[in-house]
Amino acid sequence: MDMLPQPVRTLKFDGFWRWLQEHTQCILRCGSVDAMLYDHDDFHWLLLEEERQHIIQVLKGKVLVGELVLAGREVTEVNVAPDPDSGTQGHFLVELMSGPKEDPQVVYHFIMAHGIDPAPGHKDLKH
Repeated sequence: MDMLPQPVRTLKFDGFWRWLQEHTQCILRCGSVDAMLYDHDDFHWLLLEEERQHIIQVLKGKVLVGELVLAGREVTEVNVAPDPDSGTQGHFLVELMSGPKEDPQVVYHFIMAHGIDPAPGHKDLKH
């Protein structure tokens, strides 16, 4: 039986960032064209904001394993959809887009263990 693709959900960067801060342990991997960070049982994720930049760090204890610096002000929209590569695992692909509306480009991406849904009766997001 063919599965119908689920629609892409579009968010603003600030809303996604607030949600992500509460779901750091749900990040499976994230990256850009230049770098990729992967989750591991011995690692934990830390999200920071410094000088209008959004920083994602992977640490083992107190030792920095890797870091990704996002220019959040350049992100025009955030698209969330089921990850086409994860099959039945239920992972979600989050793509942070930038550039002109006619030709947006993926500048950062995340693979999350679950999706993002609006909380019933609220504007906030939940999983």
